[in-house]
Order: sequence, then C-alpha cells, then structure tokens
Amino acid sequence: MTEKNELAGLARYAAKIFKLMSSLKGRHGLEFDEILIFFALGRLNFDQQPGSLMFVKPANIVSLSDFMEIPRETLRRKLLRLEEKDMIQRTSYGFVIKDLNTWRRIGEIAHPVEVEA
Repeated sequence: MTEKNELAGLARYAAKIFKLMSSLKGRHGLEFDEILIFFALGRLNFDQQPGSLMFVKPANIVSLSDFMEIPRETLRRKLLRLEEKDMIQRTSYGFVIKDLNTWRRIGEIAHPVEVEA
C-alpha cells in the first residue's frame, strides 16, 4: 500500500469516527468529551483478564479520572450528565454502562479490523 493510499484510508476512517460522534452528539445531546468518557467507562467496565469469565466491573470516579487523566470534578459533572441522559447508571461501587447498544456502536468504529485502502 502506498503512503498516499494509506493516508486516504485513514482519512476515510477519521470521517467515519467523526460521523458517528456527530450522530451521537445530535441524538443524545452529548459533547465530544462526554462521548469519550462514556466510551472509556465501558473500557473499564468490560475489561476482562485473560482466562477469566466476563463480568461488568463498576468504575469509580478515581479510577476513571486516573485512566483518562482528567480532573475528578470535571469527570463527576460529565458522569452526572450521562446519568441524566440514561446512558450510564450509578451503583454503590461506581458507574456502569446502561446503553450497551450505543457503547457497542462506538466500539465497532474504534476497533476496525483493518483500515480500508
């Protein structure tokens, strides 16, 4: 693959990501940083250790803040907005993804098999 084709493939991939994020912004009234927080929360909720059973692990504000390297108060405000929009749920142990279909759509875009040329 030539560099020009590779760059064109990456540009198409970037357009696909931007289209999805814009769609989520319009449909759910989310800002881009809230979409990233939503996606990162799912990453922590569904992280599976090799050889173990899959289970949902709630993430607290401290662990999510450390993972994303953003201030806890900013994160707390954004999580409350996501909770108000019924996309996440607060438990006694932290936050979990509630809207699995939306999280799955983001994950499918973020994890391409191969960038098309």
